[in-house]
Order: sequence, then C-alpha cells, then structure tokens
Amino acid sequence: MSSTIPFRRPAHATHTRLSKAQLLPIARGIADELALRAHLALEALRAGSPDIGPAQQITEVMLLAKFLADAGHGIFSDDALVDADETIARVFDRGRESGSWAIHADEFDRLAAIVSLYDHQLKRATLGALTAASDRLERFKAGEPYQSSRRKRA
Repeated sequence: MSSTIPFRRPAHATHTRLSKAQLLPIARGIADELALRAHLALEALRAGSPDIGPAQQITEVMLLAKFLADAGHGIFSDDALVDADETIARVFDRGRESGSWAIHADEFDRLAAIVSLYDHQLKRATLGALTAASDRLERFKAGEPYQSSRRKRA
C-alpha cells in the first residue's frame, strides 16, 4: 500500500495561493447567482413586496456597485449615489407607512441602472475587488462613515 509523502509547506504558500485566487475573476456561477438575486429583488420592489428584504438587498447592491466603481470597475458618480440613496430612502419611508415596499415607475429606471451596473461588474471584477467591496460594506453597516474614494486618497 502506498502512502503519501509528507512535506512541509511554508506558511506563506497558503497566503500566496489565496492572493493569486483574489486576482482571478469571480466564478461565473457565483456572479450569475449574485446578479440574479439583485434582479429578483428589484422586480420584487417593482411588484410591491410585503417584506423589507428586497429593499435592503437593493441598498446593499447600490453600495457594492459604488464600492466596485471606486475600485475602478465601472462608473458610478457620487451624484448618482446621492440620487439612488434618496430613492431608496423614499422606498423605506413608504414601506414603513404602508407595509408594502415598492418603487414607483419613475424610480425604477434609476435603480435598474444600478443593478445592471452591478451585474456587469460581477462579470468583470476580480474576486479580490468583490471581497474588498464586501468588507467595506460590512464596515459601513457596522457604523464606519462613508467616504468617497476621492476623500480617502486626499
């Protein structure tokens, strides 16, 4: 019976392998699943959702798209972020009052453009870029103030 040959691997080898993986594109299946979830959340808001979840998901997509754009994956201006933030704030306000989270027809295009940008970003960005954007989102949700990339670099 054969046995494996034991060998020592330097500790930095695992780190190096992870670093290389971060340079690769996001796996197609994962990118498609994330994009589908975003599109379904947007459609749920268009139809009017009895649940706050789709509005929360679109908010996260909006921020991830901005963070990915800040990292060089697409164009998402600060003004567009402010407009989208105001739109989603209205969705939350109306939802709390009525119990139905929905977007009006005139608001749909603004959020649909962001979801489409996010879909495109997922097909082009590296795993490292998505990981960094996700980490930034978690810090933001934990209370770290939003800073545009221009302010961070200054």
